[in-house]
Amino acid sequence: MPSLCETCQHLREMVTPKRSRFLLCQLSQTKPDYPRYPPQPVVRCGGYKCADQTESTPAS
Repeated sequence: MPSLCETCQHLREMVTPKRSRFLLCQLSQTKPDYPRYPPQPVVRCGGYKCADQTESTPAS
């Protein structure tokens, strides 16, 4: 099952020298309600923001 973390703008991927991979939630640095390394897969998250989203500005 895919995880929301994979496409979240708050993700920081950590890879160890032995190639282990951990998904760090950067929200955990300022908001204690978010775990630093959430158990995967994450299917629901109040802090999720799609990394591919770009803010659009209204045309004048």
